[in-house]
Amino acid sequence: MAIGQRQLVLFVRHFYCGACQAYLQALTKSIDPQTYFTMPIPTNIIIIGCGAPSMIASYKQYTGCPFPIFADPTRALYRALGMSISFDIGSKRPEYMRDIAPPAWLAGQIKQVGQQTKRQGVKRAMKSGNWLQIGGDFLFEDGEVVWCHRMRNYRDHTEVGTLRKVLEIDDD
Repeated sequence: MAIGQRQLVLFVRHFYCGACQAYLQALTKSIDPQTYFTMPIPTNIIIIGCGAPSMIASYKQYTGCPFPIFADPTRALYRALGMSISFDIGSKRPEYMRDIAPPAWLAGQIKQVGQQTKRQGVKRAMKSGNWLQIGGDFLFEDGEVVWCHRMRNYRDHTEVGTLRKVLEIDDD
């Protein structure tokens, strides 16, 4: 999907991060193809993760995300755009994780690593990206950042309702 001169680039954490998976699932549910192709200002939505490119297909399948997903395993873009690493889980559970309790979130990540290790071996399963990296959400227009939110902790993506307002899908 590529339709506009604006790009919403969402930087996720590692490819096993349950918070980012929940975020993409909520985003996909909220911005379905009908909504995407009728946005007031056509905007490409792109996902970037810090893991290996070999992880993208399984991540895309697991999240059901229809948007293009790319990998930045060196984290050069993360650093260039001011995203950092953190040990902070965050004190507030975001709306996109309202049905996921922290213990279940952690258990889900461990389960995924175990499943990937069984299927693909330890070496490939460990290519999900730096587990301390936090991401962010950036809106570019004509190559310039016109809006951004850098995550402050593991569960700090922009709420989907706020993104819909930023993209002018919904009014304030």
